[in-house]
Amino acid sequence: MSFPRSMRVVLLSIISMFFIFLPIDSVYAEDEEIDVSIGFDFSFGEIIDDEKILSGTVITSEENIVVSWDIQNSTGFKFNWGDMNSGGDGDLTKIGQDYFSLDWEVSVSSMDYYSCSCQFNIYVGYENNIIYESSMPFFILNDMYYSDSNHSMLISSPSNLDWINGDLIVEAQAKNINGNQPSTIQIYLNRYVTFAETCSGEITYSDDNIVTPLYTADNSFTHHFDMNSQPDGWYELIILIPSENSLNEYDVYSCMSLKLNNLKPVISILDDPSDQFEDNGYLIVDASSSEDPIWTEDILYYIWTCTNSVTSDILIHEGFNQGIFELSLEYSADYTLKLEIMDQGGLSSTENFNFSISNKLPDISLLINGVEAIDGEEIKLDNLANIIIDGSNSDDTINDLDNLRCIWSINTIAIFEGCERELIWPEDNIDDEELVLRLDVMDDDGAYSSVSVKLINPNADNPLPYPIIVLFVSFLFLISSVFYRFRKDSESSSIPKWSKGK
Repeated sequence: MSFPRSMRVVLLSIISMFFIFLPIDSVYAEDEEIDVSIGFDFSFGEIIDDEKILSGTVITSEENIVVSWDIQNSTGFKFNWGDMNSGGDGDLTKIGQDYFSLDWEVSVSSMDYYSCSCQFNIYVGYENNIIYESSMPFFILNDMYYSDSNHSMLISSPSNLDWINGDLIVEAQAKNINGNQPSTIQIYLNRYVTFAETCSGEITYSDDNIVTPLYTADNSFTHHFDMNSQPDGWYELIILIPSENSLNEYDVYSCMSLKLNNLKPVISILDDPSDQFEDNGYLIVDASSSEDPIWTEDILYYIWTCTNSVTSDILIHEGFNQGIFELSLEYSADYTLKLEIMDQGGLSSTENFNFSISNKLPDISLLINGVEAIDGEEIKLDNLANIIIDGSNSDDTINDLDNLRCIWSINTIAIFEGCERELIWPEDNIDDEELVLRLDVMDDDGAYSSVSVKLINPNADNPLPYPIIVLFVSFLFLISSVFYRFRKDSESSSIPKWSKGK
């Protein structure tokens, strides 16, 4: 059964209105896990005044998608719609290891539609959600009906909810139903405190907003806003093409909500990392109070990079809301810690910290026969057997305490290892008056402390010390010298003298 052309248009209109009031469960969202690309084989502003096949290609990384389409006029009225595929296996063609393609086409006859400035919309659905959509404006020219709008516009940059930093470059295409370019366009920005205020007010017509575009061959133009000195916040971008009848009426209207972000995040550290001793705990750096000066409600992205000077290992910890960094204190080295915080608009701030984790040397406790000995002490033994030497009470940081090694040496020669040992005076040194006992306590990093004591042999002969002998000999020599001098003086005084004759 077929309908006359006019009734077909009316019927499509009624069905379209019915769908407008149906509840919509699908949510438009960019799915980060599914790649989608939509291409159109016809160009912006295509004019259909008879019959034409509109075609294109969808490329995706997910095979089980549903591709649908519709045609809307400038007021959003849906003229026609349909599905390109059923979403089942075999609908798409595999073009690589991970990608699939779907070639689509729709036949459009101008006699089936009102004249309009229209949009051909392609939707990609997955699991009952719209994950991607793209549009291409075109014209339908039907001499029997006036067009709802004589102009069409395609804005390629920016997109709604874009972040702006510094200059704002507007890139768009504009064309009318006769294939010509509009001579003037109105473009302006308004700043607001909240998102809800954007694109909700009345349209402002002003001579200050009028722009005379310089078009390229593909009907495109650009317009520049210097935003470097503007305050951060929400802005609405208004672009409208005035009606050919009056500058105070528009033919095409577009409003976008934009976020200006010129200020970098402010890094706030609770306590800067400082030099530490090895331990079984953690060095904690807290930057969770960092924030963006304006966009405080947006989540910051943290990138922590820590470099170890000993192993050259690089530890990277990153993510949203990762404002706290923890580093084990078990490994001594010089560390360089870099923190970069990035806001949602792509601006970042960086801070660097240098600190050390030092290995604390062991504290030695030496007991000989249960009595504490100190470095350099002389200890006279009671006997040469069953000498109990003990270094087990030596101390260190808790991470090294369980792995301490005790190394014992006599006269610089290592004899055994172990923190509790029994020593017997070596037979080769049985006649020695003393031995030097040394204890080295070493941690698992190879760092060590040492103490040395002299063990005195109780059985060795004790000749007079050499200094006393020298002193005694010197004393005898002094006595003999005095005696010799006294005797000589006595002999001199006893020699008889002859008197001189007269």
